Amino acid sequence: MVKEFRVNNLISLRLEDNKTILYVNNQEFKQCKYLLLDIPDDEIEDVQEVKSIDEAAEILDNSMEYDKLGILPEEEFTAHCSNLQAWVENHYNTDLLHRNLAFPLLKILSE
Repeated sequence: MVKEFRVNNLISLRLEDNKTILYVNNQEFKQCKYLLLDIPDDEIEDVQEVKSIDEAAEILDNSMEYDKLGILPEEEFTAHCSNLQAWVENHYNTDLLHRNLAFPLLKILSE
């Protein structure tokens, strides 16, 4: 069974074979994506003043990549859905997604 979440009329995500797949205009969008943040309590002070995901990535040095988070595929799917929904609801604010995902997505959405 494939689980699907529609962010809007152009963006959707599907959980296929325990992998989150992003679609734009019903075409698979092949771009590097992983969940970056799962901030342990002892590191919360380090990111209190963070203004963007890119800034958080620099501070955390990609140490929170998916394989290290230990979350289930369904949890990863839900997190990606939530992140993209927040991004769209906040007028495609590029501070909310990593630049490696936000800008390629904006480019394809503008075509």
